[in-house]
Amino acid sequence: MLPTLSQLSLFPNPRSNVQPYCELAPALLLLACSGTKLDRPARAIDLYQGVMYQSYRAHVRSDAAPRVLILSARHGFLDPHAEIAPYDERMTPQRADRMLADLPASLRQTAWPSRIGAVMLAGGKEYRRVMRAALARQYHAELPDVRETEGGIGLQRSQLGAFLDGLAPAFSDQIGQHANGRPVYRRYGCLEAGAMVNVRYRAVPGRPALTARVQAVFDGPSGPTADVEIQEVVRGRTMLSARWVSVNDVHPLSMQVAA
Repeated sequence: MLPTLSQLSLFPNPRSNVQPYCELAPALLLLACSGTKLDRPARAIDLYQGVMYQSYRAHVRSDAAPRVLILSARHGFLDPHAEIAPYDERMTPQRADRMLADLPASLRQTAWPSRIGAVMLAGGKEYRRVMRAALARQYHAELPDVRETEGGIGLQRSQLGAFLDGLAPAFSDQIGQHANGRPVYRRYGCLEAGAMVNVRYRAVPGRPALTARVQAVFDGPSGPTADVEIQEVVRGRTMLSARWVSVNDVHPLSMQVAA
């Protein structure tokens, strides 16, 4: 498919300096509750109607959505799909102090992801004070890139929007082009040429995962596409076959993909 690319070893050295396809640690958004709410019980993500939630709904993408946890001044950290009733309570310094004094009680309302990527703390300073303490308790010294909103509400909305917009994967480092002029890239998000991956076809759910090595990535007719060399056993012999597969069918090599 891309004859100019060098042939890859059938059994690459596992101790080589080629980095594996990154395990997709989800971005985490800790979002403060809002004073403006619906007048009826609803999922937390729908109940809150403040301007930060308006910005969230305007910028979040289904293909690049972060894991969201909501910090409620009354309930502590909430799963966004937890149904709650309207209430009237603000995060005062005194309320934040009480939460910090009994932080486990504020954390136990929801399941936190075991691994996280980029983190955004979105809310006023008292909310962010509690959020920082919660992150430190949950992840200790393993905190990745952590950003916080700051300034006036207009600036905070802009910062939240920029964070959400930045989660969408993008092609980078062009290394060639197809005969029709379509650019070919080394990277798409964290997926890059040289990565060892599992290929699991969504259209054939019963088929075992195949081991492959990424040659390049490009924007194909059906969306982001990986040019891969797949290792297959044919009549008792392990062979390489070149294919184009949807990026959605590509998974980290270490990931256990359910049948």
